[in-house]
Amino acid sequence: MSDELEAAGLASVGALSAGGTADLQGQPCRNCGVMVKHRYCPNCGQLAASFHRPFYSLVAETVSDSLALDGRIARTLPKLLFRPGALSRDYSAGKRARYVPPFRLFLLSSLIFYFVAFAFINSNGVNALEQIETGEGPALSEEESEALSEYLSQNGGLNERELEDIIERARANRTEAEQEATSDAVPDQPVADSEESESEENNVNLGSNELGERLEAAAERTFENPRLFTTAAETWAPRLSLILVPLTILALSLMYAWRRRIYVYDHAIHALHLHSWIYLSSTLAFGLSALMGGWVAGLYYSIALPVYTMFSMRGAYGTGYLQAFLRMMVLSFFWLVSLTALIVALVILSLLAV
Repeated sequence: MSDELEAAGLASVGALSAGGTADLQGQPCRNCGVMVKHRYCPNCGQLAASFHRPFYSLVAETVSDSLALDGRIARTLPKLLFRPGALSRDYSAGKRARYVPPFRLFLLSSLIFYFVAFAFINSNGVNALEQIETGEGPALSEEESEALSEYLSQNGGLNERELEDIIERARANRTEAEQEATSDAVPDQPVADSEESESEENNVNLGSNELGERLEAAAERTFENPRLFTTAAETWAPRLSLILVPLTILALSLMYAWRRRIYVYDHAIHALHLHSWIYLSSTLAFGLSALMGGWVAGLYYSIALPVYTMFSMRGAYGTGYLQAFLRMMVLSFFWLVSLTALIVALVILSLLAV
């Protein structure tokens, strides 16, 4: 996961509430030197707290303030999750003090999503490995067993996708060896045919330019050690996903260009809230899919996501059902195209980083 995103998310956790033990009341402000009579400095507004307390005390205080019934997080999440568009409408109308700031909420939501997603991906191969060890899974050939043992000795673990790649390569090597053994009895092809096949291979070869050569070499290293690609993807995925927010703002601005009372600021607030909901609900969908099966994720992406997006646009902008539905379809197509481009960029950047 991106270190920058994780640091920003963790920094946001401590700023969710306006709480904190003001243990420096009646003393000069540590920031500007003005005498502090209450919780905050009357000059610079800094909280009169030293935070020089045991770590568990700071964590307990942050959690207590953040999850309190009168805290901003308790007023923000229910409205975000169950009242589409209402949070964006209130925030744009100036009701901001009672809610978590949109960008901070977006950072926390994305941090939670990527933490759960990559933890789920990295632990996905445990069941498959247990089946092989207990003999319940498919029987492995000698080549497959050697390849699996070599990989485990080098990396100490694997996921399901890596396991499939290892077995598939071992089977391919075995098939190639069998074909070479039987090709001794087949006469050699004419020189013209071999030259023609070589020219066709050169036309398809990705190593015809510098970028292609780098990608080809990176692909070979990825096949040898898929974990390198996974680690690079964990670094680039959060960074590239940030691009979706300004792209969503652009799409919303174009769809509501003739609404002069709606500004780019309003679209930015709505885009951040919409992506925050997507991250949080996707995290829940991941967990339910692991417990109940992949059909939960199918229902989420085919029904829950478009329905919430439609009602969110209706609630944030006050449009009718038909207009909200049509704009939801346009935005969904825009997301599909953008995600496709970002996934291609993610694969290329991850390969180049291997």
